[in-house]
Amino acid sequence: MQRIKKKGIYSQPKDVTQLYAQYRQRPLAFHFYRFRAYLCLVYFGLFFGLSYPFFRWAISKPSRYHMAHRWRVVWAKSIAMLFGIRVQTVGKVPDLCPKLMVVANHFSYLDIPVLAAALPLNLHFVAKAELSRFPFFRHFFRTMDISIPRSSAQGSKKAYQRVEEFWKAGSAVVVFPEGGILGQAPAMTAFRTFPFAVALQQGATILPVSLPDTWKILPECPRHFLRPGPCRVHLLEPQVPEAFLGDEKALKNKCYELIHHDLITHES
Repeated sequence: MQRIKKKGIYSQPKDVTQLYAQYRQRPLAFHFYRFRAYLCLVYFGLFFGLSYPFFRWAISKPSRYHMAHRWRVVWAKSIAMLFGIRVQTVGKVPDLCPKLMVVANHFSYLDIPVLAAALPLNLHFVAKAELSRFPFFRHFFRTMDISIPRSSAQGSKKAYQRVEEFWKAGSAVVVFPEGGILGQAPAMTAFRTFPFAVALQQGATILPVSLPDTWKILPECPRHFLRPGPCRVHLLEPQVPEAFLGDEKALKNKCYELIHHDLITHES
């Protein structure tokens, strides 16, 4: 790959492959950022390991879920502070919205901590069931978060029934409608329809969120690396269910277009 350098700044990569190739041409930076990724993983393990007794206590009752999330926000913000990730939130959360579903693109493992740090909400994350196999995540996805079995429509329907419980408690849910990190950044894959059908059935407002930078800071590539830098979180135009008259595909397409357009606009 040809490298372009102007005033000490390398050209912007167009995808994960180019990003990886670009840093491979800078061995010292590449290995330093790889070391930072491993260091972050160690920090993750230490934080959750030391906090494990508190988390088990906090998630043992729904009335204490908010306490667990607040400590999760501490974890997210501490990662940002320690590793030089400057979370920059643009936009605002809609007011007077008892049922809120946040939908975002999913390009990096950094997406969850960045959203936890950026959004002033009590959040419950919806993620693929495979994550519940990991010891650190298993207890969360059995209690305060939701795991979705992608191969079972009935299992997905049952899992989404828990969303209503969280809304009744005044919380918001976060969904990544692409269904996982697929290494396609900065292009999105098609959104799944089911989350939008649930939002319409329950009369929930959807807040589309664009994360244009997480894939550059902690990309999904052959060898992970973690570099410092600004991490923008764009809160886009909320979508109210009344505007779509029960058409979940129209709602899905509208959210996709909003996020896609924002990613393209801010890909710089």
